[in-house]
Amino acid sequence: MIGAGSISFSLDLLMDLWLEKGLKKSSLRLMDIDAARLETLEKLIRRYREECDIDLDITFTQDRAEALRDAQYVICAVKVGGYGPLEAERAIAERRGYYRGIGDRVSCYYGGIGAFHQLDFFLSLARDMEKCCPAARLIQTANPVFEGTTLIQRMTSVPTVGVCHGHFGYRELCRAIGVAEDEVEVTIAGVNHCVWLTRFVKRSSGEDLYPRLDDWIARKAEAFWASPEFQDPEVAWRWEQLSPAAVEMYRYYGSFPIGDALRSAAPWWFHTSLATKQRWYGKAGGFDSEIGWSQYLAEKARKLERITALAEDARVRVSDEMPVHASGEQHIGIIDSLENGTPRLMELNVRNDGLIDGISADAAVEVPAMVDRSGIRGVRVGAMPDKVMRHVIEPRVNRMEQVLRAFREGDRHGLLLTLMDDPRSVSLDAARGLIEELLAQPWNEKARQHYR
Repeated sequence: MIGAGSISFSLDLLMDLWLEKGLKKSSLRLMDIDAARLETLEKLIRRYREECDIDLDITFTQDRAEALRDAQYVICAVKVGGYGPLEAERAIAERRGYYRGIGDRVSCYYGGIGAFHQLDFFLSLARDMEKCCPAARLIQTANPVFEGTTLIQRMTSVPTVGVCHGHFGYRELCRAIGVAEDEVEVTIAGVNHCVWLTRFVKRSSGEDLYPRLDDWIARKAEAFWASPEFQDPEVAWRWEQLSPAAVEMYRYYGSFPIGDALRSAAPWWFHTSLATKQRWYGKAGGFDSEIGWSQYLAEKARKLERITALAEDARVRVSDEMPVHASGEQHIGIIDSLENGTPRLMELNVRNDGLIDGISADAAVEVPAMVDRSGIRGVRVGAMPDKVMRHVIEPRVNRMEQVLRAFREGDRHGLLLTLMDDPRSVSLDAARGLIEELLAQPWNEKARQHYR
């Protein structure tokens, strides 16, 4: 795992690995450049192993080449530079009239101007894999998954699959209409952070469940939106899947948006101000508003503080405070299916190759995929709903292509042209000034030299 300093995520994957019976003799190398985070993780895992008799060969390193050498699978969970530069860039953009910063409407999505830092890292990692572990598969979980998975597949020989958990948002729809998740069959498709519920049926009977959803919207949605549960500003962003924004998008496009699509694929006019966001997403204004995002960052800081304190307090059993449990993530399941043949239908980002009509063959799409010992095979979806395709997916794919072309060619004009597509760009000079100010920041020195 590259980016193991994401301690909570690393522990989740360790638990999943330990709970997967067919992988109990695996070796796990945890790599991060942050020595303090790595030391904290090592203390926690050492105690986990003693308390739970975890029989895994686990090593810790700051050396990427050492971590990669002869690996069979590599999980990338890296956020280059953390959140500090991102928040500074957001503040710069806001001073110039770009509410909540430039780029995708999911906070932290692009990882710096033009996604440069993340894309540069992904490419570097993949090229190291070609040298150190040429047979390994990359499980790409760091954002931007869409751009990143597509870039790696196009520019390297590394077999890559992108993983995200946003598709699990459909479970909220199941709860709303009173149907158990395991009674439902769904098809969720699109591109990462822009996926749609194209099939929603009851497994036993084949009943189309969209009419039940329509009934919930007609009879119960307004009361739910007015409820203290939905309007509590401390938790309201957690109910986005059932928000007015989600229902309005369903009315526009004829298919229900799932997970991060509620924000990143939402029309720009849902995001012009905090008051507008609050209208569509509740009093918190959604996950990526100044309220919701601040809560998220604060919770991450509190969690890190608690985990660090736990690592230093040898009197407390780690497994009591953080019991071993299945995380619900797909990463270890992918490995088990490929290694041991356990068939699983999963939601993954794979090379399109005709899975969704109208998208180039070598772009990554997010679709159901069957995973077993023979490999990963995306399920053909065919045509997406027409309005979803024309108004949402095609523009999103085009933006991905713009970002990747500017990155590959080091084209500063490409960054400018992409920014000019933003409705908040009032003039060419204003957009150019913002790009130059962002590239002038010390953490963007490499990006400034790259984009000529």
